[in-house]
Amino acid sequence: MKLEEVLYKIGLFVESLTNKTARFLRGILFPSPQKNKSPLLSKFVVKKGFTVHEAISLNLQLSFILYIILNSIIILLKLSVFYLPLLFLLHMLFIRYILGAYSEYLINENNAYKVFYYGISALSFIAFLGYAVLRYRTANALYIYAYIILVVFAVLAFRQYFREKFGRDYTYGVVEEVKGDLIRVFVHDDIAANVKPGFYWLPRVEGVKLGDVVKVLVEPRAFRSSKPVRILEVLQSSHTSTEPKADAE
Repeated sequence: MKLEEVLYKIGLFVESLTNKTARFLRGILFPSPQKNKSPLLSKFVVKKGFTVHEAISLNLQLSFILYIILNSIIILLKLSVFYLPLLFLLHMLFIRYILGAYSEYLINENNAYKVFYYGISALSFIAFLGYAVLRYRTANALYIYAYIILVVFAVLAFRQYFREKFGRDYTYGVVEEVKGDLIRVFVHDDIAANVKPGFYWLPRVEGVKLGDVVKVLVEPRAFRSSKPVRILEVLQSSHTSTEPKADAE
């Protein structure tokens, strides 16, 4: 093979790699709606009886858990503090990508998910970074304990702010089964109502039918997810094109 042909093929490879890298970075930095793609773990979640909406929430939860674990490892192993902002940047880019690319699959308030995960991630970054810097500059345990207490108050303040701005005592569900005086309702993951996704047996109300979309009252519980307790009203029939679960799937 001639040298010109070798150089030409190398040039084509470099050009292709550059274009793919540019598309990848553009997709991460400036995510656009992915109408024909689903987020990670979607097939697993749908097989369990849930929807893509729950897959998005699961991606965000697992990302945050992994972020906390990696931060903790950096702190425990006393690695360079510069790893913390790098890890924070990667984590925020992932959240931005998930919420930007798959926002159309979110059934409940998209803004609530943004505020919660951006807010709690930023608080975590400040907490870990401040702790690392403080531990490096002083050996006085009182300062460290005081800082930890301050972080706890900051988290509680953010929690109260989120509840006041987005919190509500109701969520939405779809009637999946009617059995005597009880109905089985599928409730989506709802961060504003603090409800876990799943199937709940609730008292039957007059006029409710299989497939109806219903508004469900939830009961707050300390340090636990809220519990659906009863149906407030029937909103619409699931036979229409606006039924949430059908849209998500």
